[in-house]
Amino acid sequence: MSLSVNEHPWGEGTPELREIETTCWSMLHDAANNRKSPMHQAVIGTASGNIAHMRTVVLRRVDIDTKKIYLHTDLRSKKMVDLKDTNHMSWLVYDQSQRTQIRLSGNIIIHHMDELCKEHWNKTGHHSRRYYMLDRLVEEMPEASTGLNESLTAFDYTLEESEIGFQHFVVVETVINWMEWYYTHSKGNRRAKFTYEDALVSSETWLMP
Repeated sequence: MSLSVNEHPWGEGTPELREIETTCWSMLHDAANNRKSPMHQAVIGTASGNIAHMRTVVLRRVDIDTKKIYLHTDLRSKKMVDLKDTNHMSWLVYDQSQRTQIRLSGNIIIHHMDELCKEHWNKTGHHSRRYYMLDRLVEEMPEASTGLNESLTAFDYTLEESEIGFQHFVVVETVINWMEWYYTHSKGNRRAKFTYEDALVSSETWLMP
C-alpha cells in the first residue's frame, strides 16, 4: 500500500519513539516472511581494511524479542573473510511505498554445521540448494560462467543428493546493537536512533535530518 503525501504508517500526528521502534521491528519481521515485501531484499555492509563492501541479500529471519536478524551465505564466499575479520555487519532496508529506511548494525555469530544451521538448511528448498552443491571455491573466470553443470542448471538432482551442499551452507546471525529510522515526509523528514543492550532499548533519541 502506497501512502499519500501527508500520511505515514503510524496514523495521525507525530509517532512516539517507542511506537517507531516497535513498528520498525514489525516491518522487518514481515519482510523476512513475505517475499513480496520491498524489505525482503536487504543491503548489507562489510569492511575489508579501509574499504566498505555492499551486497544485496535476502532477509531470512527476524527475531523481535532477541533483536537478531539472519541471512544465508556460502562458507566460501568472499564476504565470509570480511565477517571473520571484523565480527560485525551493517544492514539497510528501504520501502519506497512507505517512505521508510531502516539501518541496523551489530556483532555477528557464524553458524556452520550446528543445530541452527541445520534447522535453516532443512527449510531451504530443493531449487535453492544448487549453488551450495558446487565443488570448488569462488574464483575468477576468463569468461562468463554460472559455474553450474547441466544437472544443476536443470535442477536434475534429488533432495537427498542436494545434502552435499550442507557443508558449504552458513547462517549469519546479527545481534543488533544499533538501529536508525529515517522517514521522508512532505512537511519535513524525520530520523530517530535506538541503541540496544541485551536485546533491550538502552537509549532512544530524535535526530535532525
